[in-house]
Amino acid sequence: MQIQKSEILVAEISGKRPGGIDKRPTESFRIDYDHVIISNNSENYETNWKIINVPDDYRDWYIANLKNSDNAWYAPMNRSYAIKYAREHGYKYLIQLDDNIRSLEIAYLLEKTGRRYRYVVPFEKRNTSEIMNDFIDMLVLVLKNTNAVMSGCNLMGSSMPEESFLKERYCYSLFALDLQECPSVFHGDFEDDIEYRLKCRQMGKPVVQVVPLRYGKTGQKSGKDLSGCRAEYAKQGLKRGAHMSVLYSKDYSAMMTNHAHSTNAKNDDEAINFKHILTPFKVGVIVYDINPIKEKMQMMLKKYSVSHEDKVTVKVKKVKIKKKTERR
Repeated sequence: MQIQKSEILVAEISGKRPGGIDKRPTESFRIDYDHVIISNNSENYETNWKIINVPDDYRDWYIANLKNSDNAWYAPMNRSYAIKYAREHGYKYLIQLDDNIRSLEIAYLLEKTGRRYRYVVPFEKRNTSEIMNDFIDMLVLVLKNTNAVMSGCNLMGSSMPEESFLKERYCYSLFALDLQECPSVFHGDFEDDIEYRLKCRQMGKPVVQVVPLRYGKTGQKSGKDLSGCRAEYAKQGLKRGAHMSVLYSKDYSAMMTNHAHSTNAKNDDEAINFKHILTPFKVGVIVYDINPIKEKMQMMLKKYSVSHEDKVTVKVKKVKIKKKTERR
């Protein structure tokens, strides 16, 4: 199934991160589709991307009708306006990217051998690699060939590679929306992406994750990176999930814990983290044609395959020799 470039808009969701790609590394990736920055505050941005600042009239409408937090309503407003902007400009699919995506990888577990495989694009090769475009193509193919209205990727560091291909899961930071079927607005202040899937569930529309496609973001590093909305995250503590607990009390709650989010990180008694508690559920995915999705994944696995040289490890066992001593 051919992907039409004219159908797709890529929108980086950003605000209050002045500077260039050192502050917004997402812009270092090569993207061959129409791409814009949707921002509530793009002052002192250094970029060659087209910047769309949310208009005052839309901001006023969002505040009057949807804002439920005094601290963190900018991101869901930006996401909502990105949908409106893409629809008004004739696009069928919208890719939303956080502005702090640093790396992409394909990672999976080969069930028969138990070996994990992964391919990561080095930072210096991003503008010469097509991997972001292949990620976009795959996400759109999933939307075209299933009843899902949102498709996304897995967050590296929070889970180990597995043998799964497509799963109903939450999608954050790098995802595609079917503009003809998806909800029009994001809500939920700090938890706008979680709220969006719960809203899709209420409408009977599934959200699908392409599990082997993974992304890495700039780490918060125990509160040291407080750019964008992260300063507000750090201030709120457990209050961060208060509105979500009211909106979706049967499916959502929150807690504070010292357990690390990363699979490789160690627990830290001094660093207390906020944690979502989400009730698992399935809406039900209908796959109309799996072949284009499989063919695209096979192509990506070949294109970004990792060559492993044969290695032979020789271990020499040390033998202790007892010395005989002559008695006199």
